[in-house]
Amino acid sequence: MTAKDYPSLWGFGTTKTFKIPIEHLDFKYIEKCSDVKYLEKILCVLRSGEEGYYPELTEFCEKRLKGLAPKSRALRKDKPAATASSFTEEEWEKIDGDIKSWVSEIKREESRMHFHETETFPGMKDHLPPVRGSNSYLHVGQEKHSKNRPAKKKIPRDYAEWDKFDVEKECSKIDEDDKEKTIIDNKSHLSKIERKVDTAGLSEKDRGLLAIREKEKGNEAFNSGDYEEAVMYYTRSISALPTVAAYNNRAQAEIKLQNWNSAFQDCEKVLQLEPGNIKALLRRATTYKHQNKLQEAIEDLRKVLDVEPDNDLAKKTLSEVERDVKNSEPASKTQTKGKRMVIEEVENSEDEDEKGSGRKHEDGSGDKSKMSSLFWLCRKLPAYIMS
Repeated sequence: MTAKDYPSLWGFGTTKTFKIPIEHLDFKYIEKCSDVKYLEKILCVLRSGEEGYYPELTEFCEKRLKGLAPKSRALRKDKPAATASSFTEEEWEKIDGDIKSWVSEIKREESRMHFHETETFPGMKDHLPPVRGSNSYLHVGQEKHSKNRPAKKKIPRDYAEWDKFDVEKECSKIDEDDKEKTIIDNKSHLSKIERKVDTAGLSEKDRGLLAIREKEKGNEAFNSGDYEEAVMYYTRSISALPTVAAYNNRAQAEIKLQNWNSAFQDCEKVLQLEPGNIKALLRRATTYKHQNKLQEAIEDLRKVLDVEPDNDLAKKTLSEVERDVKNSEPASKTQTKGKRMVIEEVENSEDEDEKGSGRKHEDGSGDKSKMSSLFWLCRKLPAYIMS
């Protein structure tokens, strides 16, 4: 069958795939076409059969495309799955031997594990029932564990018991257990991390790169809320090469942990390396505020606002500190007002004291003589006392 024997495709619109005009599916057009991408699309349409199957036209298109682009993806053909006939006899023997040796090794490992369990408790083997569907025996440890476990209720709960069940309480217990486990795991993880990095033999450039890497680890821990781990990595970064950024970041992490003194020391280090550092002044003001050093906090915040008048954080913190100062002033100034207490002179008190306090009174108490001596002493004092 030649090209003349094929029905004319002129005027039939375009293909569904790639919207290629039907008249381009032609020997003459393909022979003249030199656009590789376009020929690949034509070949894809011919192979799909959506416009009919034309073996000779498809083969002609493949040859044309091969002449223009021998390495075109459209010319690639999927290879069938490899079988034994796809390899030489030596290659197949090697592959088959590797598979058999692997299977035998797995079987030996399974049998070794099984016999290890039975040899550990040889006297218990005859007394334990076999596991259903296998020849292995029940592990003794599992039996002991099941005996210690309390027996579950076989009778289902009634609806009244479910009314007494506190869901929020049980959820909080689960959350607390998870939180405790996380804290324990985090502490064990931190205990394994060295606080100092070994920089022996490293150049200053290598130490700087190492410090940056440790600082970035600290930033990742800080962003995830692991402030203790962040402090650890910032410390490692400082041990490699002390920098303003590492001290500043560690101060912020210490503030999150409410370690005010440690945060203050880091801020001091920053201000020694770079006087007037805005972040260090803000963070030192925060430590002053929580240590009740309000005047020092105000001084730092005003320094920040002198450089950055539009700093919102400094404005907010300054207003809070000034409010705390105002609230503390009335309490310090308030004093209890004194009252005048007039001491009146009691008649005959001195005479009674001089005549002898040992004289017995009619009531027999002797309190009157004591009171008279007290009033005699008070007469030596001013007429009134401010209390």
